[in-house]
Amino acid sequence: MSHNHYPDLQVCVLAAGKGKRMRSNLPKVLHKVLGRAMIDYVLHTVESLRPKGIAVVTGHASEMVREHVGQPANLDWVIQDQQLGTGHAVKQCETVIRAVRDVLIVCGDTPLLSAATLAHLVDEHRNCNADVTVLTALQASPFGYGRIVRDDDQRVSAIVEEKDATDAQRQITEVSSGIYCVRNEVLFDLLRAIGNRNAQNEYYLPDIVPLALAAGQRVDAVLMEQSDEMTGVNDRVDLARVEDMMQKRIIRDWQLRGVTIEKPETVRIEAGVSIGIDTVIQAGCYLIGSTHIGDECRVGPNAVLVDAWLDDRVNVFAFSHIQGASVGSNTSVGPYGRLRPGAQLDEHVHIGNFVEIKKSVIGRGSKVNHLSYIGDATMGSDCNIGAGTITCNYDGANKFRTEIGDNVFVGSDTQLVAPVSVGDGATIGAGGTITRDVPAGGLTLSERTEQRYIAGWKRPEKDIR
Repeated sequence: MSHNHYPDLQVCVLAAGKGKRMRSNLPKVLHKVLGRAMIDYVLHTVESLRPKGIAVVTGHASEMVREHVGQPANLDWVIQDQQLGTGHAVKQCETVIRAVRDVLIVCGDTPLLSAATLAHLVDEHRNCNADVTVLTALQASPFGYGRIVRDDDQRVSAIVEEKDATDAQRQITEVSSGIYCVRNEVLFDLLRAIGNRNAQNEYYLPDIVPLALAAGQRVDAVLMEQSDEMTGVNDRVDLARVEDMMQKRIIRDWQLRGVTIEKPETVRIEAGVSIGIDTVIQAGCYLIGSTHIGDECRVGPNAVLVDAWLDDRVNVFAFSHIQGASVGSNTSVGPYGRLRPGAQLDEHVHIGNFVEIKKSVIGRGSKVNHLSYIGDATMGSDCNIGAGTITCNYDGANKFRTEIGDNVFVGSDTQLVAPVSVGDGATIGAGGTITRDVPAGGLTLSERTEQRYIAGWKRPEKDIR
């Protein structure tokens, strides 16, 4: 949905809460929803409005939040040393507010909030020429939220907190989201007038509403279409609920873009993932981090892809694990394949069951089909690596490389003891331990002892005394 840009708008993001109920050493806004910190969603949303400036109020572990976010050009950091409530938090922004018409106040723990909803709030606030506008939602279970009380003309007359509400007011299902758009001219006078005569001795932002009404200012409420957008996070139960909502949103988005997702309730697709058209994601898959999947791929049941890159028409079979690796087009991996960081597979490669590739380049058309470990190696094109082949890349202290040319055939159960190179077109017989460089072409065998038979020999028996 397109929306306007607001060069005369200042945004304040409230991100100072410790989040005691999270029971965490991490500031609340840095907890992740599908791989992305909550504050990242909120900042991305408000940045898309292109406001004149964004002020982020931090308190608890502010250094961690600042380090995470970095320093975008139009962002100011504001410290709330003492946690004296939301009204006090906004008041700290006074020194950084630029010459703007309105101030938009949002919470740092509402990752589901959309730019379209915020644009609607600002537009309605301006169309009505309001001084204070609160974003509201209809909640079937409004318990715990501040209720929006309207007069006979449907004008907002109060926001009543749960504990202060009458029985009749508790029946109201329109609630405050805690998100406001306020005229810059009146905001800080209102904030200075707030008192802290309440159970917590805090200065509450909603208290600007009765003060504005008493001063004869216009207070409006704008209803959001999707009430789940206002869902905040106070504990890990909320976090899981918000993640579930976000996951449904992301899955629906990919489905509408041409991706088939089987058993969507069983998969995890994080926010940083991209997927091409006509790709099929099967049950139980985890697509994590910055994973990219091309067109016409198939990711089999219970596969895990972490920061992986798949070109087009890649087939990942069940239970495979790909992390920090890139896979060329028309390649297959698994079942039970493992690609570790630094694995680079060219086109038309086959990686089979129980094969592990680490920090190695596998050339076009090469096959490593069963029960092998290839680490710290460079392999050319059209090679065939037999079952149980291992590159012995580690001597207990240092790692060494194995270089394999084009069109090499390695027999089963071969150990290539690095550093070692194998020339183009070489064939290595099964069961070899290769410690010296292998010339191109021909057959290379390592010494084998003659097969012997000992008649009458018995296996040792377990001592059961």
